[in-house]
Amino acid sequence: MNRSHDPHDDAALRALYRQAQDTITPATTARLHRARHDAVQGAGSGHRRWGLPLATGFAALCALAIGARMLMPGTETPSSTPMPVLAAAESAAHLDEGVDEALAGYDESPDFYRWLAANESTLIAAE
Repeated sequence: MNRSHDPHDDAALRALYRQAQDTITPATTARLHRARHDAVQGAGSGHRRWGLPLATGFAALCALAIGARMLMPGTETPSSTPMPVLAAAESAAHLDEGVDEALAGYDESPDFYRWLAANESTLIAAE
């Protein structure tokens, strides 16, 4: 896009605009002005008039739902007894110790790396 400003082009365009304005009748100008005014007034009164009340109502509904949930009788409070998932995780921690010991032998074994290198072509072919 050419951003240079040529004063001759600007003056020519302004003269052409004034000439086009002179050919439009005052009745057409008034009709276009009324149509533009009605369009601007109609655009603001459409869906926007419901925006703020709808958002406020939704926020109030969420606040009521949260308040009702907090005041609901019979809701359980968090207890200090450990959850079954945490107990299972603690028992799984003992398994991790044995796995680490078993894998330590592979880190030090050159046979393991020879086996990986020998099977690399099989793995690539399977992909």
